[in-house]
Amino acid sequence: MDKKDKRPVFKKWWFWIIVIIVIGGIYGSSQQDKGTVISSNGNSVSDNKKTEKTNFKVGETIAFDGKEVTVKSIDRDWKSDNQFIKAKDGKEFVKVNVSIVNKSDSELSFNTFDWKIEDANGAIEGPSATAFTTNDNLNSGTLAINGKKEGSVIFEVAKDSTIKIHYQPSFWSNKKIVIEP
Repeated sequence: MDKKDKRPVFKKWWFWIIVIIVIGGIYGSSQQDKGTVISSNGNSVSDNKKTEKTNFKVGETIAFDGKEVTVKSIDRDWKSDNQFIKAKDGKEFVKVNVSIVNKSDSELSFNTFDWKIEDANGAIEGPSATAFTTNDNLNSGTLAINGKKEGSVIFEVAKDSTIKIHYQPSFWSNKKIVIEP
C-alpha cells in the first residue's frame, strides 16, 4: 500500500533544502557593495557617482545601503583612564571613532561587532573587551530615520603594526568596506 505523507509542506525535509538554496542564492548573488564617497575630511561633497572603490581613508564619508559611515579618527596606542585596563605586552590599544547616519526610509541597526581590525599579518579580529569600558563606546542599537550615532570601538593589536579597519554591517551580508589610516 502506498501511504501519502500528510504532514504540512514546511515539515518535510526537502522544503528546507529548497529554502536554504533560495536564501543562499539571494545572498550569494548580491555583489560586494561599492561605497560612494560623498565628502572627504569635511570638504565639499563630491559627485555622488557609484565607484568601484572599496577602500577608503579616515575622514571620508561613505554612503551605501541608506547609511553614511565615517571613520572620524584612529588613535594609536590609546590609554584607558582606568589604571587596570592595559594592553598586553607587545600590544597596543587602537581607538577608532566612527559616525553612522541613517539616511534610509526605515530604522537601521548598528553594532560594535560590525567593526574589525586587520593587522600586518592579515589577521582580522573583532573589538577588544575594552571597547565596552569607554564612556563614548559605540555599543549597539537602532537609529531612527535621519538618526545619528557617534562612538568609539577599541581594538588590541601588535604595537606599531600596520592596520586596516573593516566595516561589515551584517553577519548575513558580504558587503564590506575597508578604511585605511
